[in-house]
Amino acid sequence: MIHKKVEGEDHMSCPDTVTVIGGGRWARVMTEVLCTLVPLSVRISVHSLHNAESMSVWAVSQGIRERIHVSSQWPNYISGKSNAVIVVNAARDHEKATELALIAGMPVLVEKPIALSGTQAQRLYDLAMSRNTRFAAAHVFLFAKYLNNFSTLISDTGKVRSFRVNWTDPKCDNRYGELKQYDPGLPILSDWLPHILSIISVLIHKPPEKCENMKVLKGGSHLEFDLKSGDIPCSVQLIRNSSQRRRIIEVEAGDKTFKLDFSKEPGNITFGSTTISGDQNWDVNKGPVAQMLTAFLTWADGGAPDSRLNVEKGVHACKIIDQAFRLYRSALMPCLISSLTSPVMVDDDLHYALSEMLQFEGSFSTNVIEEKIERVRQQFEKRIGTRLLKDLAETQDPGSLIRSIAMWSS
Repeated sequence: MIHKKVEGEDHMSCPDTVTVIGGGRWARVMTEVLCTLVPLSVRISVHSLHNAESMSVWAVSQGIRERIHVSSQWPNYISGKSNAVIVVNAARDHEKATELALIAGMPVLVEKPIALSGTQAQRLYDLAMSRNTRFAAAHVFLFAKYLNNFSTLISDTGKVRSFRVNWTDPKCDNRYGELKQYDPGLPILSDWLPHILSIISVLIHKPPEKCENMKVLKGGSHLEFDLKSGDIPCSVQLIRNSSQRRRIIEVEAGDKTFKLDFSKEPGNITFGSTTISGDQNWDVNKGPVAQMLTAFLTWADGGAPDSRLNVEKGVHACKIIDQAFRLYRSALMPCLISSLTSPVMVDDDLHYALSEMLQFEGSFSTNVIEEKIERVRQQFEKRIGTRLLKDLAETQDPGSLIRSIAMWSS
């Protein structure tokens, strides 16, 4: 996905300064692509409140330390200076970083999800509209040629009848030479559903508007549910801690079945006995990240908008996630109570569920999370058979259980 510089790109339209907010793997990907993409005259500034030192070490190892400025502080936006801001920090911090940039009048591109709730995402959208500030959502797969090729094949066949999505990750994955690990405080729905919704919107030109039939397995690391867009059903399977990485979309259209497997980009498209490359020019043209950044920077510098950056897609995704999340919590609750009240020690599934809940409340180190989980287990041991657990089970209020777990972990 890393983009190679091609002749003529030094003349691309771009603001004077590009600010990257974040210090994780995806922030490094964005920064490296920017260094190959924008003119040398453009100042690239990277801001990470918790990982600035590691970002500096990484920049040295990549030979780009002289190209970027790294800071452990929030950026100080200069009025009258053309700037573009790319928010790619932890999802829980997207709202604050985006709000600061929008208030300063800076064009902003935000990694998925825009915020952790539909209400927060809508508030940011309203803020951008009130200040007439460019605000974009980073749905990178909308810039993948293999998805467009897949969509064209389907549309030439007939009406889409159904979808199947199989999206899985191993516990640890090596992506472009770097170890990829998920944020334990970011539930699968928040992490992956924005991608899936944006992909489906390309294939049928309309995003799903409803989530139903939620099935929760393995403490929430394995989810199965349905999405509905009009009369077109879509079954989705999402698994973390799987045996391998899978990115597979199957579509029933007309009288045929089409499969796009982009587990390793650009993947392959299969229909009947025929298999073709997802993108025959993958190694020649700009990759999706470079295309997305080019479109955003051009718009940020006063150029034409690109519909693939439409932030309303990101706001809609957050609202669908809210809907799915309510189903998820309700489905998880009886399993969680059953596991906590059993005499068995904390297994991997219970550990996953508790870690997600506790990390969702705030960012903690691995050691702190382990201590908190042990305190929760001890508290439940004392309460087995008491009225408290019975009340929690009867109320079916996930919020009460989450608040109790947070309290017992303190």
